[in-house]
Amino acid sequence: MKEKLNRYFPNLPESWMLILLLTLAGSILGALVNIAISSLYPSASAWTEIISYPVIFIPPAIYIYFKNPSLSNDIDGQQTTLPLNAPNFGTIGALYSFILILPLVFAFNYITEPLTSWMEIPPFFEEFLKQVQENKISSFISIVIFAPILEELFCRGIILRGLLKHISPAKAIVWSALMFGIMHLNPWQAIPAFLLGLLMGWIYWKTHSLWSVIFIHFVNNGFSYLITTMYPQLPSDTGFADIIPGSYYYIFFAVSLIYTAITLYLMNKYYDKPISFEI
Repeated sequence: MKEKLNRYFPNLPESWMLILLLTLAGSILGALVNIAISSLYPSASAWTEIISYPVIFIPPAIYIYFKNPSLSNDIDGQQTTLPLNAPNFGTIGALYSFILILPLVFAFNYITEPLTSWMEIPPFFEEFLKQVQENKISSFISIVIFAPILEELFCRGIILRGLLKHISPAKAIVWSALMFGIMHLNPWQAIPAFLLGLLMGWIYWKTHSLWSVIFIHFVNNGFSYLITTMYPQLPSDTGFADIIPGSYYYIFFAVSLIYTAITLYLMNKYYDKPISFEI
């Protein structure tokens, strides 16, 4: 399967097929597993998420397994092989890259929050947050461990990596971010996911490091998980503007904006030029 993934580069229609299989077939399969476990083993109902969440990736995995990789041939007829993770951090290096990325996640979320803060949280998501507070361990494994690894492998390692072979980097990053947002199946999560997907897509294109985007996803989800579990009294739609008073909010906003701009400039300048996969 690993060698097949190294040769598999889905184009735009195939990428949408993967998303469709995940959101429809995968969701149905996950729901059935959830119902089955809850019915057969009621005492284990708090742990069903650990099993039902990875299950949603089975339909697209089956599609990839049986997909003919011959469409991934180069123009010269030789089949392209490219690992999902082939990191190249240029002159910045891996260590300093991850040091820069850690505060970048918070700064980027801070400056993009006003774009989504006007939206109301869906009732079903409030119920989900209550379940997170009640089932802390299983939720941690699903949200903070499974989600960053599986979703980044799927969205950046497979979909974006494939799109970069067929269309321009800018279009590939935007399309993959859009698909990442749609995966979340509700606007309240989809828009922030799209914006974060743009950042992760750009970094994956520049570095081809799957671990760097997994780290971003891990930090993002981990922070949300900590806030949800440590401060259950906070309203579900609490944002930075609600907890940072007065002028301090705008000071932090300016600092975050400057830090984001400088970090992206340095990455763009000192990461090696990405190999173009555009045909």
